[in-house]
Amino acid sequence: MNTDGLDLLRARRSVRKFTCDPVDKTMVSSLVERAAWAPSASNRQDWHFTAVFSAELKHAMAEAVRARWREIIEVNRNLGFIEEMERYSTSFGDFERAPVVIAVAARRVDSVRRQMFGDAAAATVGGATSAAMAAQNLMLAATAHGLGSCCMTGALAASNELTRLLGLGKRMELVCLIALGWPAEAPAPPPRKQLNEVLRMIE
Repeated sequence: MNTDGLDLLRARRSVRKFTCDPVDKTMVSSLVERAAWAPSASNRQDWHFTAVFSAELKHAMAEAVRARWREIIEVNRNLGFIEEMERYSTSFGDFERAPVVIAVAARRVDSVRRQMFGDAAAATVGGATSAAMAAQNLMLAATAHGLGSCCMTGALAASNELTRLLGLGKRMELVCLIALGWPAEAPAPPPRKQLNEVLRMIE
């Protein structure tokens, strides 16, 4: 796909259905290289990418997510909107059907900065924000190469177990999972809010 600029931004879709065709590891490396050209807070590049090809590990991750959401739903069964959440949460483990799942993580804010900045520590240090920008780079690069992707955060309800399964250690925190593969669907562009709904100019 030869697109760039606004055309590329408009071409990107959240793809949740993939073919069985594998994604080459060289391609994944190329996408991560492009992700790593994202801006980052103080140029620390506090991101880390784990590309999961293993069907066994993907299944274990998905099962951990499903189990955690079952717990959340049972504990909150008395809430009025829980049935809607229950229906919605059934898709949070669907990433296991993607040929590759890329776990995007960022270095955790250290105790010194938490002491300095308090509740504003994560926003001030910016590691998760930097990793999110890198994730966007990756998904745009995937689109340019004809791949489909979907950024998932609902799965992070099970972030502790996912972190353990991925072997990330205590110093890293998950920012999102990206399901990646050759698309088996071509979703229509979703409606976007009007510019005057999301933009305010102060003169």
